[in-house]
Amino acid sequence: MRSLKILLLSAFIVLVSNAVSAQTLGVRAGVNLSTISGDYYDSTTQTGYYAGIYKEIPVVKDMFFIQPELQYSSEKFSTNLADYTIDYITVPVLAKVYVIKLFSFETGPQFGFKINDKTDPNSPLFTPQDDFETFNPAWAFGASLNLPFGLSINGRFISSFNSVFKDGNYNDQGKNQVFQIGAAFQF
Repeated sequence: MRSLKILLLSAFIVLVSNAVSAQTLGVRAGVNLSTISGDYYDSTTQTGYYAGIYKEIPVVKDMFFIQPELQYSSEKFSTNLADYTIDYITVPVLAKVYVIKLFSFETGPQFGFKINDKTDPNSPLFTPQDDFETFNPAWAFGASLNLPFGLSINGRFISSFNSVFKDGNYNDQGKNQVFQIGAAFQF
């Protein structure tokens, strides 16, 4: 319930900020290449996807912006026991700097709220007892190539602070690591 309140408040802030002038609204989508950290889980990368909206709020004209986002992110990974999919509603709040109009860099915290998970066993040793954390705080780093007509190509690396598993024995392992490659369009 608390996660839903935070999510709704974040969506409200993004949508209400439309009233302030000189802001740019955009959509972004692309591919997630995700895995989890640690030797214990023996993880391999899987492909998922993401899609969402964002808003650029100027702090220093044409150079420095705060960019809150709201997006759906399907993050998948495989271990020696099973294939996993965890779906999140993520709320990144990024600082974005335009070096020149053509290139921009961004970094900031990302808050993930689990909305679904799925485990597909691929081993006879698998037992369906995996329990996932419902909140996934992370840090994001990214860069964009900004093309004409509001189109941009971007890449982003996101690394979780905590394990995605509730299992306390290996909490220092099992952290999400996601590389996003995609495109964005500003209105």
